[in-house]
Amino acid sequence: MTSRKAHKPAVKAKYLSDGEVRKEGGYSKNLYETLRFAYGPYLARILVCLTLGFVGRGLLLANTNVIGYWVDNLVGKETPLTGFSSQQFVLLLGIMAITGFAMTLVFRVSFSRLSAQAISSFYDEVTLRTSRLPMGFFDNTPAGRIITRFSSDYGNVFRLFGGPLAEFISIIFDLSMMVILITVANPIYLIFVFFIGVMNFLVYKLNQQKLRTSRRELSASRSPSIAHFAETTQGASTIRSFRREKIFGERFERLDRYFLTQKMSTTKQLISFSFQMNSLTALLLLVTGVSAYFMVEKGWATVGSVGVAFSFIALSGNTVQMFFEWLTQFEEAMIGVERLDQYMRMEMENGSHLPATAKFATGHPVYSESVEKYLHNRRLTENRSASVQVKDVWFRYRDDLPWVLKGVNFEVQAGERLGIVGRTGSGKSSLIQALFYLYPIDKGQISINEHLPKFKNDTAGVDLNLYRQSMAFIAQEPILFQGTLRFNLDIKDTLPDERLLQVIEQVGLGDWLRSHPEGLALRIEERGKNLSLGERQLLCMARCLLQESPIVIMDEATSSVDPQSEEILVKATEEFFSDRTQLIIAHRLSTLAKCDRILWLQNGEIVALGPTSEVLPRFKKAELV
Repeated sequence: MTSRKAHKPAVKAKYLSDGEVRKEGGYSKNLYETLRFAYGPYLARILVCLTLGFVGRGLLLANTNVIGYWVDNLVGKETPLTGFSSQQFVLLLGIMAITGFAMTLVFRVSFSRLSAQAISSFYDEVTLRTSRLPMGFFDNTPAGRIITRFSSDYGNVFRLFGGPLAEFISIIFDLSMMVILITVANPIYLIFVFFIGVMNFLVYKLNQQKLRTSRRELSASRSPSIAHFAETTQGASTIRSFRREKIFGERFERLDRYFLTQKMSTTKQLISFSFQMNSLTALLLLVTGVSAYFMVEKGWATVGSVGVAFSFIALSGNTVQMFFEWLTQFEEAMIGVERLDQYMRMEMENGSHLPATAKFATGHPVYSESVEKYLHNRRLTENRSASVQVKDVWFRYRDDLPWVLKGVNFEVQAGERLGIVGRTGSGKSSLIQALFYLYPIDKGQISINEHLPKFKNDTAGVDLNLYRQSMAFIAQEPILFQGTLRFNLDIKDTLPDERLLQVIEQVGLGDWLRSHPEGLALRIEERGKNLSLGERQLLCMARCLLQESPIVIMDEATSSVDPQSEEILVKATEEFFSDRTQLIIAHRLSTLAKCDRILWLQNGEIVALGPTSEVLPRFKKAELV
């Protein structure tokens, strides 16, 4: 099998204290493509909403022009509405106001809803792809950094795109309509609008890169303190036992100060930017007021048109300022999109595919609906057991780490029970990781019934998920998830209640379940915290039985349970899985006494492989030395 090594960046990255990468420069084309993917399905409805919003804002703002015409009519000036009575002006203003308000309201509500749906679909796609990233990503990425992306960064995105984006677009509508309506009132005032627009743009460009860099730094600076906090909560009992609260508290304060310092720096830059904008607006009003006086004196404009123009110029100055301030907030949201998009476009685990429901065409492998349907009920073998071939496997977790398996060769026959022994660090658990191809195998290959999993550049092989489904796994630390008991037992949600109850009874938890009136709807807390260790391990055993996989792997499954639970687990290897292929790693060697053969590992190499009666005594003797 060809080597599948991790891609290395060509340019040395700049890192924060927890390894977070700083992004510099402008936004990539991928970012705009991602937004196109998100908003594409809603584009037609969004265009209708935009049309309603534009017309609605126009009607509301045009009230100023109508009032100007009304004033000029009162002093005898000719206007497009000459002949209108005061009652007709009032009626017209009322109709325009009500219609404009209704259209604006429909735009705001409908656009906000569509935008929220689009951004939610983006979030779902990021989650989908992140769940399929290589195991090395989760090993090397602090949990706090991942949490930051899916909480703070997504919050920044949704805070703008989920609703306030309609306000930002309304500002654009207002600016567009103001240009039109000022032109109708007196085109000469466009000079002032153009002037303030250019000046505000220059101020924005002057601050753009500083604000963008500062906000990127702020987004990245959240991660270290959250990562440290997550680590602290997970290890709270150990920290207290060793009386290390002070050290962990000081480190959190240091990281939090780093975040708050960056927050303060970003806030100062925003205040400075806002002050520059306010100064320009004040200057515009001064120039407009002085020029209006001379224009009326010279007869170049009527009092009504000056009132209309002055109102719009004063409003446009504030609106232009709001536009550029909103634009900086839009940049903050874009940075959130950028950081989430980075996860969405990462290379997935080799051999992994996205489901046919994936909506964003990012170049990742995707199942077709027909293949997905075909694989749903397919098994690698219909036999009750399967053989395993391990051929010259060299394995390590990263290129810069030492080998943990070195040229390992052996085969497990279908229906055989193989015990695996070795001291801590000998490579036992790493062999399990390699069996599932959770990490790339540098050299050699592992197959089931001579079937290899198919990876990116392979022309032959079976689907990776189909390959993995052939193995059921019971770990030393039982893994349960927040949800119902049924959710934790029935992986595909296809089994009848009778089958679930039968297996629960089989593993000795019948009385336990009957003591809970909720039955299969019993809520399991995160990591099964509301259950004892023995109960969690037995439920994992039940889940393993329900999978009906031809190969069963047990990794120190009896090391931390009570004698009664251990007896049931040992019984499982002898009775429940008697017709399956079994690979058993055990701390208590007595549980391996009835294995057909024993594989002895040391420093990633095979010391011995043979009948239990020969290898196990040798291993026991070596352990005593």
